[in-house]
Amino acid sequence: SSDLEEELEFVEAFRYMMEIRFANKLKYQIEISKEALSYKIPVLSILPLLDNIVVHNKIDSDNKMVVSIYLNNDSELVVSNPIYPKLTLPITNGTGLKNLENRFTLLMNKQIRIENDETIFRVYLPLK
Repeated sequence: SSDLEEELEFVEAFRYMMEIRFANKLKYQIEISKEALSYKIPVLSILPLLDNIVVHNKIDSDNKMVVSIYLNNDSELVVSNPIYPKLTLPITNGTGLKNLENRFTLLMNKQIRIENDETIFRVYLPLK
C-alpha cells in the first residue's frame, strides 16, 4: 500500500488531463487535511473511481461534473459525484469496483461502501 499523499499525486496528474480534456466541464474539489496525508491506502485506489465517473456519466455544458474527494469523520475517504446518466449505457465489465473491494479486503481488512441514491454516487474507502 502507499500513503494518501502519494495517491493524491496520481490524482493530480489525472485531474490535470481530465480538466483539459473536458474543457472546464469537469472539476475536482479535493479537501484533505495535512494529518490525513500519511494514512495508508492501497496503491491506485482513487484513479479507477475517477475513471468510472467519466465512463458512466454524460459530461457536457449542461451537465457540469464536480467530483468531491474528502475525508469524513470516520476516517473514510469519500469520492462523490452527481449522476448524469448517459442515454446509452456504457459497456463495462464492472470489474473496477469489484477489484477495489477485493484489494481493500485483502490489504486493509476493511470493506469499502458504495451509496447510490440515483442523484449522487458515493464511494467510501476506509483508511485506518
